[in-house]
Amino acid sequence: MPSAPQIHSADGSALTAWLENQLAAPVSVVWTDNRSSIISVRRRSASGYHLRVHHMFCQAPEAVWRALAAYARGSKGTAQQVLGAYIEAQQHLIRPSVSRRLPRLHPYGRYFNLEQIYQDLNRTYFESRVAADITWGRRPPQRPRTSIRFGSYDAKQRLIRIHHLLDQSFVPQYFVESVVFHEMLHQLIPRQRINGRWSVHPPAFRQAEQRFPYYESALQWQQRYLVHLLKS
Repeated sequence: MPSAPQIHSADGSALTAWLENQLAAPVSVVWTDNRSSIISVRRRSASGYHLRVHHMFCQAPEAVWRALAAYARGSKGTAQQVLGAYIEAQQHLIRPSVSRRLPRLHPYGRYFNLEQIYQDLNRTYFESRVAADITWGRRPPQRPRTSIRFGSYDAKQRLIRIHHLLDQSFVPQYFVESVVFHEMLHQLIPRQRINGRWSVHPPAFRQAEQRFPYYESALQWQQRYLVHLLKS
């Protein structure tokens, strides 16, 4: 029996293919951010299985996906218990019922439209599974810099912030895209406890990050122009 796909590798198509193998029928999967309906399964004889699944399952282990396949087939009992326990443990990934108090968003820079970059990356690499807002960071008082944090992801607010210094004419778009790609991954692959310590960038994160086509080019550009950015 084939192993369940590594969904946190950001390859949602692998999950669909795996489920089709398990269920011996066509499968479509829609990722949601629904607070109340975490899993929804419909079976139509002509078109197969239609699943709506909360994005928390992007990082689910193989045992949970096997339980999901069993649940889709109509099995309850153990499958429901496994799924219920996983959902309970992932409550922090469910969007609060109260409205998020977001700061005013400024995704439209002078040179780069972060909203457009985010949407394009979400469709191309994440099958629109990432559910976040994005904005340029505010401009702090000018002062000498010795380091720069290009981006950040706030899990509670589901908010990506990109450093305003990247909105400059000499910064290539692929570099801005690589930073946004990195921060989007944080939603699908949150920190993990490894050998007793929390890792913000676990191995699965690093592997997924390197799948971005311009990963190496972005690293080379950063090494070459970091000093220029710090002085700008």
